[in-house]
Amino acid sequence: MRLTNHSIIIISLFLLLLSFHTNAAACGEPDRGRLLITNIQVKNLGDSIELSFNFVPDQFSIKKKEVILVTPVISDGTHQAEFLPFAIVGKRGKISFIRSLYYQKSMKVVGYKQMLVYNAKMKYEDWMKGSILAFESSTKICTKRAMLTTATVDGRILQDPDVEIIEIIKEITPVQTTAERLSQDYNFLTAISKRSEFGKENGNKSVSILFKSGSSMIDSGYQDNEQNLDLLVSTIDKINHSPDSRVTDILIVGYASPEGDYRMNLDFAEKRAIALRDYLIQRTKIDKKSFEMINGGIDWFGLYRMVDESDMPYKEEVLPIIDSNTIKGSNGKQSRRIELMGLKGGVPYRYMLKNFFPKLRSGTCIKVFYENIDQKTK
Repeated sequence: MRLTNHSIIIISLFLLLLSFHTNAAACGEPDRGRLLITNIQVKNLGDSIELSFNFVPDQFSIKKKEVILVTPVISDGTHQAEFLPFAIVGKRGKISFIRSLYYQKSMKVVGYKQMLVYNAKMKYEDWMKGSILAFESSTKICTKRAMLTTATVDGRILQDPDVEIIEIIKEITPVQTTAERLSQDYNFLTAISKRSEFGKENGNKSVSILFKSGSSMIDSGYQDNEQNLDLLVSTIDKINHSPDSRVTDILIVGYASPEGDYRMNLDFAEKRAIALRDYLIQRTKIDKKSFEMINGGIDWFGLYRMVDESDMPYKEEVLPIIDSNTIKGSNGKQSRRIELMGLKGGVPYRYMLKNFFPKLRSGTCIKVFYENIDQKTK
């Protein structure tokens, strides 16, 4: 079976000595010595075989116009295939390569520091697996060609490598429950098992129902209330009507804006949380005991975040006042509001009154907690 392009078999052999013997008697010349071949590598690259090696002359002499032709050959005893041959000719007493019909652009032979590098490819065929690599050489001198000599590289090439058998087990992706799927779209959904990781800050992970100034009655036509109410009810119903999950707890926080009497704002904050709870109980049939209610009072944290993310006038002067925990004057609970009202002639306060305060008067569903139902235990 042919290997894929990603499969590479490399056979590396350190060295091979090729001895070249000329027809000494005919030319009156001694034997020419030997050529040292090192770092032989045979790679199966799928559709082709690549052969590369280095070679250096070792006690090797060659006369001017003498030609030594070397051909790498692979054979399995029945079939044989030749790589591109290379020729060495004598030129002023130095070894050099000639450009002849033996060379192609795909064959790269580089000479440096007395070492020469050979690289060539041939098409892969199935019979080549388990073949033998050999080097055939012939020498031409004095118009006569010496007899062919062959040096065989010990060991077979293109053998199957040691294969580590790995059992591949298809990863089974757990089937998500209805609540888990919904939680990917809605951040206000969290598994009850992760409740200890949850902080009770208001923010983008909540759904707020807004109230008009001085009111704790839900008006579905006010701001985005209708859309947010439908989202809460439909999400809770999808979970509770599913066979694999159910709602366990719902955390609601009531908030007020800074304007008006402090104690009255506390009362409004509590009633707004209750109003949202009662709305959800009526439409989802969730038990009252599943709700946790928090009176958030004046939502200074929400106001700070809105101011910080805005480009309102006198922003840098407003933020320290909102963030202040120092009680000033005899009516300490109102100190921040009074200070804001007096800042810069009331300009920043009126800006917040118009743009931010309406978004602070809310009954906010901070979290809907759920648990998954094990179908095996049902």
